[in-house]
Amino acid sequence: KPTTKPTFKPTTSPTISPPTKSPTQTTLVPSGAPTKSVSLEITSEFSIASAHLTKRTSSNPTTSPTLQPLDQGYAQLLQSQNNATLIRLNPIAQNIPLKRFMEWSLLNQTEQAYASDDLGYSQDSWNNPGNNTVEEWSFHDLYDSEAEGALGLGLDSEAWDCHINHYYGYWWSDLAKNGYDVYFSILGWDEDKWDNGSSEPETEGMEW
Repeated sequence: KPTTKPTFKPTTSPTISPPTKSPTQTTLVPSGAPTKSVSLEITSEFSIASAHLTKRTSSNPTTSPTLQPLDQGYAQLLQSQNNATLIRLNPIAQNIPLKRFMEWSLLNQTEQAYASDDLGYSQDSWNNPGNNTVEEWSFHDLYDSEAEGALGLGLDSEAWDCHINHYYGYWWSDLAKNGYDVYFSILGWDEDKWDNGSSEPETEGMEW
């Protein structure tokens, strides 16, 4: 809660020593463009970092608090920003299997045979992903003929599990083992929700 009095009293002497006779060596090289006070970076490794919010101070102390109380939503936003999580990109997710997302009419006869005969796709279910029950299974759980059809379409186990099954065929321990749990945790999933279906996070009902 804000106080009714200033937190710090002004001193009678400066708190910073006079400048040195020779300039000190700069330890940081300025960038070409100013940086934002709060940022969320994507790195190639997992790491946690704290974002710093800069406060503008006045030259003289005031008799009223500088910061006003924040409503709950904004306070939560600042809390989230102050505990920014930096995560690595899933390289598999960056390699999109373009053939799977081509229109049915653009597939050749061999590819249509893999899709229909081995994987049970129709033209409609192929053109509308999420409408074929085979997509509910991870690659490991596919029948041999289904796995053969997926491979014939250029979908290996990693591509299938990521882009077709979206890891819904995994247990939470499988996600954690492969480092994918961090993505689902950000969306509000945890082990109980994922494995036991106790509930779903709010993000499941959100548009992009």
